[in-house]
Amino acid sequence: MHVRTRSIVLIVIGFLASGALAGSLFGQRTHNADEQSIVMRSARIVSTMLEWLPNKEKPSSLVYAGIDGMLEKLDPHSNFLDPAAFAKMKARQRGSFFGVGIIISMRGGKVTVLAPIAGTPAAKIGLRAGDVISAIDGQSTAKMTLDDVLDHVRGPEGTVVKLTIVRPGLSQPLEVSITRARIPTNSVRFAFMLRPGVGYIRLTEFSATSSREVHQKIHELETQGMRSLIFDLRNNPGGSLDAAVGVSDTFLRKGQLIVFTRGRTKDSNMTFKAPGTGIHFNGPLVVLVNTGSASASEIVSGAIQDHDRGLLVGDVTWGKGLVQTVFTIRDTGLALTTARYYTPSGRCIQRDYHSYIEYITHQNANTGAAPATAKYHTDDGRPVRGGGGITPDIEVKARQLDEGVAQLYGRSAFFQFAIELLENVPQANYPQFGRAFAVTPGVLTRFWTFVEKKKLLDPDLQAKVKRNPEAMSDLRRAIKIEVLNSTLGLEAGYREMVTGDNQIAAALRHMPDAVKMWNAWQKRWAAPAKAAASN
Repeated sequence: MHVRTRSIVLIVIGFLASGALAGSLFGQRTHNADEQSIVMRSARIVSTMLEWLPNKEKPSSLVYAGIDGMLEKLDPHSNFLDPAAFAKMKARQRGSFFGVGIIISMRGGKVTVLAPIAGTPAAKIGLRAGDVISAIDGQSTAKMTLDDVLDHVRGPEGTVVKLTIVRPGLSQPLEVSITRARIPTNSVRFAFMLRPGVGYIRLTEFSATSSREVHQKIHELETQGMRSLIFDLRNNPGGSLDAAVGVSDTFLRKGQLIVFTRGRTKDSNMTFKAPGTGIHFNGPLVVLVNTGSASASEIVSGAIQDHDRGLLVGDVTWGKGLVQTVFTIRDTGLALTTARYYTPSGRCIQRDYHSYIEYITHQNANTGAAPATAKYHTDDGRPVRGGGGITPDIEVKARQLDEGVAQLYGRSAFFQFAIELLENVPQANYPQFGRAFAVTPGVLTRFWTFVEKKKLLDPDLQAKVKRNPEAMSDLRRAIKIEVLNSTLGLEAGYREMVTGDNQIAAALRHMPDAVKMWNAWQKRWAAPAKAAASN
């Protein structure tokens, strides 16, 4: 115990020393001997505390938790990345990892395959939606979290992982061995034509591959006749600043300001402009945002709005505009806030965080009235709101589901029902089944029998859903979505889902306004081009 504790003390001292080194980068190094003695005394206190811990506790996890607690005193986004978290962050930034290629979730407390990713080892070996992973390399998943499962499934390229699969309709579990391979983590989750002339791209995060993915999808959609684009950044938490610059460059003119930062030191003050490289989209643009759009999403949407390049539709964004610089400390990382992000018009993206509870629950979001001292205007002189986050040009709240339908979603009723429908369908017939599937009265009757048998919904709520035409429309759509997910893939299900998305419907309604903005954009830049040509 003494040896283990000492190693942890070294970690603590090493961290504090590294923190002091990082502090020197910000001009914060202290030469006060009393402060240094307090640091060393704290390390000894930690050492003593660890000697009293029960053996079942891992000292390293407690030390890491203590570091997290220290950083909470700074701001909501400075954080410590332990070795596992640091490795995952680097894998996300690279845009790939080594695994088997499955999308999983918890369904009824069991680790369940939602879909195999096309072209991956999991798809080639025949894993299917609804398969339950009961064990990994002989170890039960009963008490594993999803993160635990991912950690066990992923591993070095070329190595083998053994999965025990419980499949509906089979009396015995399947034992499958899958060789791990590089799995791309695509940040463009969906891209397709919503209607003739109007394309749709959903970007779920900003990684090293995001710009290339967006460019590729724009090219593909333009070959299908896309003239206008709905670019969906809802629930995109952000990511790489380089990716945000690259994606913004897709829509802006070369040299236009995208974002600038201001910090406590001169080297924290930086300006980022559109480099003018790669594929550019020339056409009307609507950007969808909501409360889950943060950081890099706000950089992109803020630049597009300030330059009058496109129309923003949805909810006020999160308001995460603190710049984190990640310092490597051995196999861990320290993400410290070093500056703030500002949009081209000068708006600070960061929302107030003096009340941590209000901040994490988004209770102090911009409610519509900009601070009296905050006056911002776009390139064309349109007033835009400051005060934290990006306020859309057209505010549209997401429609709330009926309580009964929401409970059925929460209890995986639609997914489980789809799996039951497919139980006796050969996998080779999935595409045919999915394309022909319709939610008929007979299917609805079977669904309600399934719900009652599984006791998934209170009878009074069930009766209420049946009386509500909108709720029944959502319910029929939900059944079809899950069947399409399982038979034709997640994009097929998502295409069905957007038919009930009121924010996408609003984006389509306001596309004529985006067309007007695009026409004004062209006129504004046509004059400088003519002047340059005449000179």
